Amino acid sequence: MSCLVERRAYPLFDEDGPVPASARDLVIEQCPVEHARDLVAAWHSRMPVTQVSPWQYAFAARCGGTTYGVALWHNPSARMLPSHWLELRRLAVADDAPHCTASRMLGQMARWFRRHVPERERLISYQDVAVHQGTIYAAAGWTAAHTTPARKRDRSSRRPGGRLYRWDANGADAHSSAKVRWEMEL
Repeated sequence: MSCLVERRAYPLFDEDGPVPASARDLVIEQCPVEHARDLVAAWHSRMPVTQVSPWQYAFAARCGGTTYGVALWHNPSARMLPSHWLELRRLAVADDAPHCTASRMLGQMARWFRRHVPERERLISYQDVAVHQGTIYAAAGWTAAHTTPARKRDRSSRRPGGRLYRWDANGADAHSSAKVRWEMEL
C-alpha cells in the first residue's frame, strides 16, 4: 500500500479484490469528501493540504473496493470566471494505480457532469508548470486555454481593510508558480 490512509471503500466488508490490469478496470464514482481529502493529503504531489469545505463534488477511482485515485471539485477560485463553471481543485493518484488513471478519471468525470449537471457549462483545472506537463489533460481532450506567469506574493502584511491575506497552506512556491488553465466544455 502506498500510504497509511484507508483506501478501502468499505474496509469492514471488503476482502482483497482484483488488482486492476488497466485504467479501464476502474470504476469512477462519487465518494465522501472526507475520503477524497484524506487521500489527497497522502498522495498529492504539490498541494496536499485542502480546506475542509465547501466541496461540491468528490470522486474516487476504484477497483475491488480499493481506491486508486480521487478528485475534488468546486466553483472556480478566480473571481473573474463564471461561478457556474466547475474547477477541479485537486486530483491525486496512488503510486500503484494503473497507467492512465488520471486521464481516465478526467474523461469519466466530464461525462458524469454532462449527464447530471450540464448547466455547469465548462470544466477547468490548473496545471502547475513547475512540476507537471499537462499530459493527462491533453490525453483526456481538454484544451490549454490560458497561462499565468509565475508571481511572488507578499502575504506577510494585512489587506487595506485590515484583514489578513489567506495563508499559503501548501507553501508559497505552490501558490506562486506559473499555471496553465485547462478547459473542457460540457
